[in-house]
Amino acid sequence: MRHLSLAAVAATSSAVLITELALTRIFSVVMYYHFAFLAISIALFGLSASGVYAYLRRKRLERVPTERLLANCALLHGAATIVALFVLVRLRVGLNYSPQNLVLMLAIYALAAVPFFTGGLVITLAIARLSPGINAVYAADLIGASAGCLALIPLLDRIGAPGVVLTASGLSCLSAVLFSRGDQRLRTAALAGTGLGLALIGQLTGLASFDVVDTKGHRGDRVLFSKWNSFSRIGVYERPHTDWSLSPAYRGALPDTLYMDIDSAASTPILHVASDFSNAQYLRYELTALAYHLKEQGPIPDPQASGFTALVIGPGGGRDLASALVFGASRVDAVEINPIIANDVMRGQFKEFSGSIYNHPRVRVFVDDGRSFVRRSEDRYDVIQASLVDTWAATAAGAYTLTENTLYTVEAFDDYLEHLTDSGVLTITRWVFDGLRLVSLAQEVCERRGWNDCASHLALVRHRNVLTFLMKRTPFTGEEIARLEKTANDLEFTILYAPTLGFNEEDEVDGVQTGDYGRLIVSPDRHQFYEEYHQDIRPTTDDRPFFFHTTKLEDQFDVAFGRTMLFGNGLSALLTLMGISATLVALFVFLPLIVAGVERPRTLFPWLVYFGALGAGFMLIEVAVLQRFVLLLGHPVYSLTVTLFSLLLGTGLGSALSRSLRVSHLSRSAAFTLAGIALLGVVATVVVTPLITWAIPLERPARIAVAVVTLVPIGMVLGIPMPAGIQLLRSRAPEIVTWAWGMNGALSVVGATLAIFIAMNWGFRVTFLAGSLAYVVALISLVTATRRGTAIG
Repeated sequence: MRHLSLAAVAATSSAVLITELALTRIFSVVMYYHFAFLAISIALFGLSASGVYAYLRRKRLERVPTERLLANCALLHGAATIVALFVLVRLRVGLNYSPQNLVLMLAIYALAAVPFFTGGLVITLAIARLSPGINAVYAADLIGASAGCLALIPLLDRIGAPGVVLTASGLSCLSAVLFSRGDQRLRTAALAGTGLGLALIGQLTGLASFDVVDTKGHRGDRVLFSKWNSFSRIGVYERPHTDWSLSPAYRGALPDTLYMDIDSAASTPILHVASDFSNAQYLRYELTALAYHLKEQGPIPDPQASGFTALVIGPGGGRDLASALVFGASRVDAVEINPIIANDVMRGQFKEFSGSIYNHPRVRVFVDDGRSFVRRSEDRYDVIQASLVDTWAATAAGAYTLTENTLYTVEAFDDYLEHLTDSGVLTITRWVFDGLRLVSLAQEVCERRGWNDCASHLALVRHRNVLTFLMKRTPFTGEEIARLEKTANDLEFTILYAPTLGFNEEDEVDGVQTGDYGRLIVSPDRHQFYEEYHQDIRPTTDDRPFFFHTTKLEDQFDVAFGRTMLFGNGLSALLTLMGISATLVALFVFLPLIVAGVERPRTLFPWLVYFGALGAGFMLIEVAVLQRFVLLLGHPVYSLTVTLFSLLLGTGLGSALSRSLRVSHLSRSAAFTLAGIALLGVVATVVVTPLITWAIPLERPARIAVAVVTLVPIGMVLGIPMPAGIQLLRSRAPEIVTWAWGMNGALSVVGATLAIFIAMNWGFRVTFLAGSLAYVVALISLVTATRRGTAIG
């Protein structure tokens, strides 16, 4: 029975984790990417609230036998998961503030919290009822979560996010069967089978589907293709795609297009390209193709005689590939991060429509993260191009990778320049409102390389609200500047800055004075310019890779709790969520203590601080590790799978091994472990970056091995304080074990949001240090709690 109970705990924990991460995908598709924050926080809140509920109802719950109680709660969890999914995929909330949308949002929060409350109740009660074997129970909880993490990616790739949530419900039903006594197991299995069977019949017949049908921005569009994977939902629609930056000088016909997008947010056209590119010559009039005008040789480009080489990061529907080929590139390498786009769409169903451009003899397409590919590549290119590369989609890691983008950092620019030929051009197209940071990135990398004349390496050209940034390894020549000026004049583009041409434009586009681009480039003190500018345009780094986060610290809290609240951007969601998290902790953790008027151990406060600090500290370190290992592993999904799996597995193993600690020395061992973890966070700020830099050139299996070997031991150390603390608490005040568990979950909510806030403003090194500080607080609380008596006050 003991082994079956541990297996049931593991299955429940796995179900909770994969539900949490699958909901980040669903929220990103049906609402917007920053709602991924909410799935994480709702999950942690539901888990913590269940601990407080179990504490307040402990006397009533004590009357129910353990097996029946856990089995019934697991059945309830399975049913709640099915019902919540059924309703959530049908709720549509707008991104503008209105009383109706506010009510819908609150309904989504409440509904989404139910599966986590019921699942958390199973884990909480198992920990309380089976606390004599807490090491094994906690280990089962963590190992189950790690197994869920490992299974999540293939499940999302195969059955999509709604299917994953249904699978989680099945795991909960399995837990109910495993928890049941022998004479009750058949009855429990029958109930679980009936519920799951009804859900599957509804799904297969279409009478009660759990699929996401209408996504934001596409109601009424005919869907030609859709498929989920672990970090996106790709859709192709029978709808033409508008053009961002086509010159008004072009008045000819345009090829047919199809509309492809990621999570119904970031879009790319699939061009219906002729084999000879005769219908794609309009690309010569595109702002995004500006760099190719500098590389084209002769009126009729001959790739065999004078072709140049190009690297396209994020080729999407093939538009930039066609541009390079139209201008005569002899070879085009392309790095597409999404395998659905590369394999299912462009090499699969829409191969003929797109002119088989992904299979063109002069094109090589690699499915990889662009930055990681460049870092490992030994090739050099005449042009490296990235046009509006951002997904505005949340990965399955949810809040952990919300606005992070390692394509736009100082270290990334240095990698690009290192892989250009001597006369090569880096060309990046962005919106005018977010492109000013490109200049600060260029200036920083020039300074690091000792280039004192950075302004001679840069040029920026605008059309409407789009700009193309050009940067060379060598200064622009007079011939190149003349060609750039002629091209801009012929195509009716506006030069924001070019060497010798200077700048003289004072237009305002999307709230940005376009003259600021030139002023920053020629500024004698760029750091003073950063200080005086109304937005944060300091260069982003791998330690602080939040390119799209431009709100200065002193202005950030102005966006929280306004009328836009959670209907604004990712920052407003994060800050509002921080406030909501703190409020929920007060209402559902501290307020019940005051209202209930129950007897309280004298050491209650330090114990709650101890377990809360463990929750916050673990999340601070986990978030920092997840982000830093994205670059090493080459993809956010690999970072999620490998790092989260390694940490959880290590933590589970550490919990199991902590059983060997002598009970008489348990508090001392826990204190030494906490001190070691605090020191580990400090060491990580120094060691992680060199480790990643050293390992990046290795093949992916070797890089995964480096991550696992590094993180499993760290997880083992992190796994000791929780079971040790519960053992110590059980011997002193067993009645508050469930409350302590709830406090751990509550502060995990705060820790997750706080980690992103710290990283966005000060970087991941500071996030590691904040994690160390949390474990120091835990150490002080442990010493205080164990030195005081156990008297009731």
